[in-house]
Amino acid sequence: MGTYPRLRQERLPEKLRQIRDALGLSQSEMLKCLEVEELIGLYRISEFETGKREPPLLILLRYARVA
Repeated sequence: MGTYPRLRQERLPEKLRQIRDALGLSQSEMLKCLEVEELIGLYRISEFETGKREPPLLILLRYARVA
């Protein structure tokens, strides 16, 4: 069995921003809630929300838990 790349989700950046906004958190507060400060920098939250980068599955799982 081969491995396939994940399909890029077009609305993911918007949804990540909606989660943070619904919780009333700043990007730095969101980073703390995700408990990934040692894994990613604050600028990554912005990149995830603007679609410049796609978060790894670990980060998506953390978003789901926080939401």
